[in-house]
Amino acid sequence: MIAGVALGLVTSLSWAAGNVFVQRSSRGLGAARALFWALLFGAVAAGLGSLAFDQRSAPLTPAVLVWTVAAALAGLLAYVCLFSSFERAPLSLATPLIASWSLVAGALSLTVFGERLGPFALAGAGVVLAGVLLVAIGGAAPGPAAAGGRPGSALLIALGAAVGFGIMVPSLTHVAPAWGPLGATAAVYGIGVLIVAPLGVFGIRGLSLRPPPRALWGLVLGTGTFETAGFVSLSFARRYAPMTVVTPVSSLAVAFTVLYAWVVLRERPPRLAAVGAVLAASGVVMLALGP
Repeated sequence: MIAGVALGLVTSLSWAAGNVFVQRSSRGLGAARALFWALLFGAVAAGLGSLAFDQRSAPLTPAVLVWTVAAALAGLLAYVCLFSSFERAPLSLATPLIASWSLVAGALSLTVFGERLGPFALAGAGVVLAGVLLVAIGGAAPGPAAAGGRPGSALLIALGAAVGFGIMVPSLTHVAPAWGPLGATAAVYGIGVLIVAPLGVFGIRGLSLRPPPRALWGLVLGTGTFETAGFVSLSFARRYAPMTVVTPVSSLAVAFTVLYAWVVLRERPPRLAAVGAVLAASGVVMLALGP
């Protein structure tokens, strides 16, 4: 159990760093272009790592393939919304909304995968939900953090990321024994790349997927590295603790990201939204302590 919690914390730190890189790469390249190259790098890196290190403990069945595709589709939704919301909204507002994916993942783990959640954790889920609502309401109002105007639409997009990650995360860890932790991440990212690439070539006018300029490659590589590391450590964590324990701990990325936004970026969201961000982060801690 302790190893699972520790790996969940590694996931949080990785995703917190990833959030910073996602925001910077999205604003430097545009959401779609930054997303495509980060996914491509993550898929290649995870695939090579899988060949070298993965050990598989379950067969690759049709059910596993179905869950893999489900994880990939949900992940693509999540990442499109993540990059888009971070391109337009402050980290301190978008991150708590995206972190509510733990509620979706917990519900999926309870109803589909048969795991259980204690009363304290259920109370934490309620606190997270209250915090998310306050962020959504307070963040929709104009304030110092939204210098470019109201971030309301970007915050709605952030909720789409929460739904996507809430389905992707438990699905990914569910198929990890068959693919291996690195292989599962590579498969999910690879499917996303295969879906996005034709859109840039044939589908959407004005959608550019050309390689980034040399000065911005560091942002792309940082994004892919930290996002991939987060999912790999999450898959390993699932070996040592149930998803209802691992998911909330991994969601502590919201606290680290919001702290970075307040201290380093000097973001000052509206008071109601700031209270909601603190509530959401506190609820995640309650979820972590609850099982």
